[in-house]
Amino acid sequence: MPTDLELAALAAANLAVRRDPAAADAVETCRTALADQVPDGQRIALLVGWGYLALDEPTEAWECFRAAVSYETEPHLTDRAALLAGLLAARELEAPALAGAWYRASTELITVLDQINFTDDLTTRLTDDLIWPDHPELRADVLPHLVESLDARSRSLAALTLYAVHHANGDSDAAVRAAWQVVRLGHPTYLAAAWLGIAETLIKQGDTATAAKACQEARTAEGRFSARLLLGLAEGSEPDVQTQAEMLLGTLQGDYSKLAEYKLSEQHQDAIFELGLRAKDRRDLPEATRWFRQYIEAGYAAHPLAAAHLGELAYWVGDKQTALHWYQYTLDHTDLPVLVEEAEQRMAELRAS
Repeated sequence: MPTDLELAALAAANLAVRRDPAAADAVETCRTALADQVPDGQRIALLVGWGYLALDEPTEAWECFRAAVSYETEPHLTDRAALLAGLLAARELEAPALAGAWYRASTELITVLDQINFTDDLTTRLTDDLIWPDHPELRADVLPHLVESLDARSRSLAALTLYAVHHANGDSDAAVRAAWQVVRLGHPTYLAAAWLGIAETLIKQGDTATAAKACQEARTAEGRFSARLLLGLAEGSEPDVQTQAEMLLGTLQGDYSKLAEYKLSEQHQDAIFELGLRAKDRRDLPEATRWFRQYIEAGYAAHPLAAAHLGELAYWVGDKQTALHWYQYTLDHTDLPVLVEEAEQRMAELRAS
């Protein structure tokens, strides 16, 4: 059963969408009451935020939607609040807040977001019934009015965040689609970051030729910071986008001279490792050695595992000395039981043969 406060919040939101003169006081009264009644307040916070949004009070609406996200009591309500909080954060160019909201997205909301193209007319995709399928009386083109206020920079930031969300969830195809939206929007703050994201993702997909072209675009595009830095997701510092693109292009072309100068981003490291795995799956020892060796020589976190992969591949193809070399490297650089046991077992077998 709805509480009295929830019923009051529903009535206040209804007044707001109808632009009733009493709406402002009703919505504010519910907000004040909500502050004193934290338990079970997610739906109420969403209703109150909707009321503020209908009254064109975005700051107050944003605070209510963020509160609704924080409750996390009903996943479908969390999704709706996260979508709204994220769009308002994009409008205000509050990148970390946008990322914080959309990184909470469930699979259902991610599916909704993936259907959005920020280069198109958003009002056809983002309608009030998306938020209130169960309350037709609360629909009055409130959400379309919000998305109409998003300029090219806000849309670019939203699309870049969508790229990062898809990347975090392992959907590389959707990540590339979102990054291409940023490219088409062309806002200088985010353009280089989008090209770099495309390059890094395509490498993991095995499309090194197109990745190289994306690196070349990133080297000359405007904008200095990667998506990770722009969205507040990076830990510590990292080279600017142009430097990262140059290093990535160099590795694709077999030039590893700059790897010693900079610590590559975690995403770049993962891309190199993935290329090694793909070559291993093909049983291509020279190509696997090319990628895993640069990963190992750069001293990245999983370098013992990379060596173990090379040892195993050399074992498969019958290159005894190479297998012994990389298995010994593994033993010298890790005490992880699963790697140690395999290396010791295989080395004993090779030496006995």
